Amino acid sequence: MNAAHATFIYTLALALGTVACGGPKTFDLAPDSARNTIEEAPRWMLQVPHDDDHLTASATATSRDFQVALDKARGMAQVDVAQQLGARLSNLTKQFQEETGVAFDSELLTQFSSTTKAITSETLVGAHVAERRVVPEGHVYRAYVLMRLPIGRANELLMQKLSSQEALYTRFRATEAYADLDAELQRYEAWQAEQN
Repeated sequence: MNAAHATFIYTLALALGTVACGGPKTFDLAPDSARNTIEEAPRWMLQVPHDDDHLTASATATSRDFQVALDKARGMAQVDVAQQLGARLSNLTKQFQEETGVAFDSELLTQFSSTTKAITSETLVGAHVAERRVVPEGHVYRAYVLMRLPIGRANELLMQKLSSQEALYTRFRATEAYADLDAELQRYEAWQAEQN
């Protein structure tokens, strides 16, 4: 081995030893900004309230603009509520299909499915911001939004649409899903009367 080769190996070993002795680098996985965000969050953001008469969703968003932060958070919460409503109506469609055997009558199933889809978009108009909070976070605003949608409104629209389609409504009335929906609708009407 020549001297240049030995010097290179020695230098390489010394460099690797120096780097290896530098010790492990630790990273704070919960920096102050993340801890502050959690501490500033309203209770309803961390523990979303649930009740049988409303679909509820919370969301948070940031922006340099106060209103944009609110709009972004509201939009995210509205998407969550829409997904919850869509899942609820999808389950209702499956229950209707199982109880009536309508799987063999594709026309009725198509009518029922399109009715529930139309209701999803119409009902979201009734969603409202129940709580909101905006806090400064460095050079941006963080908005927290809690959105609620009365389930009864969706049920009311569904009953109206189904009753306008006689054959479909007749089949639906014979199901347990109808009884459940009707009970929810009665609770919604009682709640609405209390509000007025």
